[in-house]
Amino acid sequence: MRCGSGEYRKINLRNRMPKKSQLTHFPDRKISETFLHFAEPLLDALGPNAPDDQMEQSLKIAFTVWNAVVYETVNGDRHFLDMAHKLTSHEPVMGALVDFMIARKRRLFGDDHRLVGEFKFVYKNGERRLRAEARDPRPSN
Repeated sequence: MRCGSGEYRKINLRNRMPKKSQLTHFPDRKISETFLHFAEPLLDALGPNAPDDQMEQSLKIAFTVWNAVVYETVNGDRHFLDMAHKLTSHEPVMGALVDFMIARKRRLFGDDHRLVGEFKFVYKNGERRLRAEARDPRPSN
């Protein structure tokens, strides 16, 4: 699967200087490409011929973890991480998977403070691609 092109939306930081405590980092790499790399362990377990609905379920897990870590890092908001831990507390395997993905986000992608917005699969020349939207995690005023 490849990441899509054309749907990537760069975050506009003009006329919006963050406070020092809210400094964020938005890499130039497409969020779809970064997000696929982050979700790779989940997607690899499914194999390259997995149906879209299975791929989408794995990406929803990655989406939830990615955004929860970003909210905690940028805004100091642990609500979503706490919720993920609470929801998986009775399922040890799923809890371990969530913990693994949290550690992966912090270790490999800790400097990327973009939220993953809407994402979807598209097909181009018979090849499945992911299009994803990047969003600014800071509260708008």
